[in-house]
Amino acid sequence: MKMINHPLVKAYRKFVANRTPHAVGFIGQPDAGKSSLINKLLPNAEAYAGVHTDATLTAQSYDYPVFGELVDFPGVGTEEVTLSQYKKMIKTSDITTFYYVFGSKIRETDMELIKYLSKEEKEVHFIYNKVDALIDVNHVESLESLKHTKNTELKVMLRPYIKTQKDYLFVSALSGEGIEAMQARVKTLFEKQHEEYVENYQKEEMKESYLNYKVNSVFPKLFTPALKEVISRQSYSVLERTIRSHFKVEADDVYDKFNMWPSIKKHIKEQNNQETTFTQMMDFAKMIQVIRSAFKLKSLNPVQSILGSLLEIGLSQAFPAVQGIINYTNDIKEVARHILDRSTPSYR
Repeated sequence: MKMINHPLVKAYRKFVANRTPHAVGFIGQPDAGKSSLINKLLPNAEAYAGVHTDATLTAQSYDYPVFGELVDFPGVGTEEVTLSQYKKMIKTSDITTFYYVFGSKIRETDMELIKYLSKEEKEVHFIYNKVDALIDVNHVESLESLKHTKNTELKVMLRPYIKTQKDYLFVSALSGEGIEAMQARVKTLFEKQHEEYVENYQKEEMKESYLNYKVNSVFPKLFTPALKEVISRQSYSVLERTIRSHFKVEADDVYDKFNMWPSIKKHIKEQNNQETTFTQMMDFAKMIQVIRSAFKLKSLNPVQSILGSLLEIGLSQAFPAVQGIINYTNDIKEVARHILDRSTPSYR
């Protein structure tokens, strides 16, 4: 199986992406043309840009070529989406970079949200859309003068909240003015995010974090009331399949790594060749702590009966079996690491 299509690799890519900035949010005033701008960036996105104010009522995500997503947020300060709901939407999105789109003068609601973005340490850029409609009715000020006035207003009003003062990027989804500059800036942002993603993907600590997560999350699937019967019958094939399936590892992957077939029974046999010592009893106590952590419990109540039934079997039988299960899990963990080490950090 090619590593690019391996289900484990796909799952790991998602794991890394969720821990790396991989989206740019478009937020701002109702009817400011956020969806229209996204359609300019992604002609195939077909983001809904209605003629009525606040055509977007929920955050919509659109894939950006090669890496990342553009997220189209609803308009700020409408009856449909309150400011508190909007803040919650931003919080749960985990997006770190936003374009705040204006189509008219700065309002109090805009200030409140920008203040919140600054408090949350989000990176914010400002777009003034509909620059084609920015005219002086008295025909006194030039377009450049009007742009300067708008930038001055932005800096003065946001000075208490934005550490690095920024100018508007003036664009028009209608006339196309400034669109190329916007496309270049967004492309640069995603290139930077992609570089961070690739770097994180290749970090050994990221792989270890993912593999430890898989180890801890498999235990609740194994340590069930049926485990006593499995140990009594010494029939571990179901547990082995469960572990491999959980790690998304195939039988061929196991052989590719070890050139042999590890099994729970082999590990149990190795344990049985050793006498049960006080140290092993302490190790068994440590196993209980590992299991408890896997179940994310402060007490042993839900799994106490499981552990109690294992102890009924006897320490001489229960300890090698539990140790064998853990050792086999670590075998498959190493197979998974072998797969990830050979994989490439493609995003999709």
